[in-house]
Amino acid sequence: MAAPKKKRNKAYRPRDVRTNIAALLFESDQPLSQSDRATILGAAHWSVQALARGAATRDDWHTIVNALNASQVLCEKAGNREVGLAVVYAAQNAMINVGERCKALGALRLGVGDLPKINEAMALYEDLLATVTKRQHAAALIEADRRIRAGNVVRLKKEGTRRMPAAGLAEDRAAA
Repeated sequence: MAAPKKKRNKAYRPRDVRTNIAALLFESDQPLSQSDRATILGAAHWSVQALARGAATRDDWHTIVNALNASQVLCEKAGNREVGLAVVYAAQNAMINVGERCKALGALRLGVGDLPKINEAMALYEDLLATVTKRQHAAALIEADRRIRAGNVVRLKKEGTRRMPAAGLAEDRAAA
């Protein structure tokens, strides 16, 4: 007679799929090169500048939001979780304000106090990119993309947008 099967007491968690084996083997544990960082940060900073000038496009909004979403994932995995996430959440809420203002006005415009929050988050993103490896950065982008599909990061919806709770702006909006 067979013994009863032991029940599993842990939730099933599938392993990460490694799609780029060559990068994993040869260069994934190296830090991002200066040219890679310059390309990534250049796109983000140019988009912030276009937004500050009032000449931003939808691509600029998405570039900034993708940088913030990647920063959120990197902060969650780093040791500065509380400090970094508060900065990222404040900037994400500022970008939500910009997106909602775009729906109302038809143009991407910054509100009062939005630009300093975004600039602070971009400075944090620079610091994070200086310390991460290529594998960590790629994993952060994949995780941010997964969260976008699941609806757990900044994404504008027609019926309204969920605010990021840690920045304290959700309560300010509710009180207003």
